[in-house]
Amino acid sequence: MNAAFVTHRGAVRRENQDALCVNGLVHSRDMDAREVAEAAEYPALFAVIDGMGGYEGGAVAARILADELVRVSVGDTFDPERDREAIQGAVERAAGQMASQARQNPNLSQMGAAFAGLILRERGATAFNCGDCRAYRVNGGEMERLTKDHSVVQALFENGDIDEDAMRTHPRKNIVTSAVAADSPETPELYVRGLSRVEYDDYFICSDGVWEAMPANDIGRGLCRDFPECADYLREKLLSLRCRDNISFIFLKSCQASGKMSV
Repeated sequence: MNAAFVTHRGAVRRENQDALCVNGLVHSRDMDAREVAEAAEYPALFAVIDGMGGYEGGAVAARILADELVRVSVGDTFDPERDREAIQGAVERAAGQMASQARQNPNLSQMGAAFAGLILRERGATAFNCGDCRAYRVNGGEMERLTKDHSVVQALFENGDIDEDAMRTHPRKNIVTSAVAADSPETPELYVRGLSRVEYDDYFICSDGVWEAMPANDIGRGLCRDFPECADYLREKLLSLRCRDNISFIFLKSCQASGKMSV
């Protein structure tokens, strides 16, 4: 797979409170253009983390969780339940660190983070999320959502009260029902799903600032452009929409490599 990725404060906010995990590295600074990952061996973990909790707190929470996720040890064998345990361990460690820092600094007491990601292997993939970041499978511009939001609007969608596109603009779209947080005494709910891999499937992971700003079909059409310039196109399009949130995404483009991820 080839990875092109972006994280940016967006057109309105003054600070970027998102972070990315790509090939064992954390990226949290504003990017003036997309970046492309270096080569990495399978298995490989990719994740988008959306920090919450106001000025300072969200960025701290995102970095704490990102640092834990890149340390996750995943084996070569495709085992979604083992992946769940590994992600759960990272979440618990991150929540403990958030709580510890909040005790030392009350300004951080409301910090937390949502996230989504993928663990890719040659013969399988594990999608995971907590909150309202998302992972998609992309094929010919068609976007298949692989994760399940923990949010009020997800519940409304499942009850048949709204359709999926209405989730983007609903007045309660920003209310999440699970997140990794400093002030939560309970372990957050995770969604984990094992997937068989088709050779030429692509994948897209993003924060809610991306999928709320653009319909999935528009994102998919943008990703059909030449790689990796498609990531620059999507970044500029999102900024032109004046979306009010940070924008962060990772696009994973298939290639004919075996056992290696290459650029």
